[in-house]
Amino acid sequence: MVKKVLVSFDGARGKLYGTLYGDKNFEVGVVLCPPHPLYGGSRNDFRLVKVAEKLAENGIHALCIDYESYSGGLEEVKDVLDVISYLKNTVKSLGLFGYSFGAVVASNVATQTKVDSVVFMSILEKVDGLEVCLNIECPKLFIHGEFDEIASYKTFKRLYSQAKEPKDCLILETDHFYMREETMEKVLDSLCKFFKKHLLTS
Repeated sequence: MVKKVLVSFDGARGKLYGTLYGDKNFEVGVVLCPPHPLYGGSRNDFRLVKVAEKLAENGIHALCIDYESYSGGLEEVKDVLDVISYLKNTVKSLGLFGYSFGAVVASNVATQTKVDSVVFMSILEKVDGLEVCLNIECPKLFIHGEFDEIASYKTFKRLYSQAKEPKDCLILETDHFYMREETMEKVLDSLCKFFKKHLLTS
């Protein structure tokens, strides 16, 4: 069973809470950004939990965080930057994972601080006042559903074409929610291989 530890950080907007999968002291990790908090998105989102458990089982610590509060996106980016600023004192290799709204947040975070790799799952072009930013130098993996009605596949193809290299993508026969177990298994296998390649060997 994967060890879970509740952690907290002092952010500019207040206390930030997270669940760390793995031991408290670590050198390689991934920060996971949850989907839209006004639609139930949190560090306990089942997709984030599955990703975190898979990474921890493969020697990569995973930190699922909650945003301090919903602000439309810009302040959520600052929340993640605050968490990363704490981690960078001890972590040698750091990745980012974002799902849906969290993918937009992660894209902006990666332009403002150095991370070693990023995975975007069901990325959106814009959420309220926050626009996606794909002018990122580090390796990127995009995971998207061909039948996504929230983050349309047509828009995704355009965004992916505009994203800087290095990049790769995994397209699945799913919608925005990844409810089928076999679909999530493909997601987990792909992103785990990606992070192991770019974090454990960096």
